[in-house]
Amino acid sequence: MKILILISGLVLSMLNHAYAADTAFNKLIGTPYAEVRQSLLNQGWQSVDNPNITQSSIYAQDIAQSGFTEVLDCISMQRDQCMFVLVKNQKYIIIVTKDKKLYVESIKYQKRG
Repeated sequence: MKILILISGLVLSMLNHAYAADTAFNKLIGTPYAEVRQSLLNQGWQSVDNPNITQSSIYAQDIAQSGFTEVLDCISMQRDQCMFVLVKNQKYIIIVTKDKKLYVESIKYQKRG
């Protein structure tokens, strides 16, 4: 669990510098994650596998086993939120979903470094 907190803190601190939303991503809000993911993979984005998925929630582990290995973690309570990480051209993209159907709630990116 400490590793998950460390990874989450690292991702959030990277995003804290210039936490900018790309307006091109705004049109993807409300779309199922599977569709958004495939579109982004087709555009050259790559999933960032979570090597510590066993330290994440059971819900996140189930999501990872379903093929979304880039899931960072999930909260399975009233909101059913998950966080996914992709990378392309020195930029990380963080996708937050809501509901069990994984509808995209937000997409943010940060230049690496």
